[in-house]
Amino acid sequence: MITWADLEKQFHKYFSSVHKKKITNLVRLTQRNDETVESFVQRLRDVKNKCYSLVLDDRQLADLAF
Repeated sequence: MITWADLEKQFHKYFSSVHKKKITNLVRLTQRNDETVESFVQRLRDVKNKCYSLVLDDRQLADLAF
């Protein structure tokens, strides 16, 4: 039986044109001096979305950002 997780992995493997990110890529992110909070949060979400095996809700992501 194929699960949703299996389909998601196949999708990312087939369509991903960028390298998979790791939790370390997410932890190392910091807000740039000239970057708005909104831009930083969006960049944080973008990197999180490339960490395919990582499951974080918005609260955990916010905690990580602080």
